[in-house]
Amino acid sequence: KLELMRSIRLPDGQPIVLRNIIYADFSSHYMTFHNKNGANTVSRVSFSEVEPILCENSYFCSPSKGVVVNFHEVKLLDSDVFLMSDGTRIPISRRKSKDVREEYARFRFDILRCGGER
Repeated sequence: KLELMRSIRLPDGQPIVLRNIIYADFSSHYMTFHNKNGANTVSRVSFSEVEPILCENSYFCSPSKGVVVNFHEVKLLDSDVFLMSDGTRIPISRRKSKDVREEYARFRFDILRCGGER
């Protein structure tokens, strides 16, 4: 599947495979991409540069300031928190809660409609 290998080039030139990202978080001018292989990719970029690049894909969403999650890696949505495949708990901001929940529900519906993983 080509979608599984789709990658982007970060503004600093590093390539990253989108479906390998569990989530990404921003702190002190650095974006850390937490990957399925356990290795993190760190890039000196602004959140405002990376968020639109990731979120143009329907399976990425920013549930709170400075964080982007890959819906394929969400194991559980528990009230105001996403439990990710690596065990990390990502909070959903109250301000974004309704929209994020709707996006996640749409994603899950699309997966079910297509008969499983996309």
